[in-house]
Amino acid sequence: MNTSINLTQEDSNTLLSLTNIYDKIDISEVEIINGTIASITAIIESGNFVGISSQINFALLGEVDDDDVNYLRSKTTGNIVQLPS
Repeated sequence: MNTSINLTQEDSNTLLSLTNIYDKIDISEVEIINGTIASITAIIESGNFVGISSQINFALLGEVDDDDVNYLRSKTTGNIVQLPS
């Protein structure tokens, strides 16, 4: 079963929880994903998400190092911001 997310901003853990219900999740309408580096990386690498745009923006929670930022930069031309804890 498949689904689409029509919100422009979504939490990474919410998106990941959908993988328990759906085989493929279209997130092509999502402009910003909020979450930890681990949960955002899980979305990118899972294969369950369709439409991960090269212009998606990531708002990061928690500790982030240079390697994390460089990894995300390799996956998007969008903005990468670290939110205050």
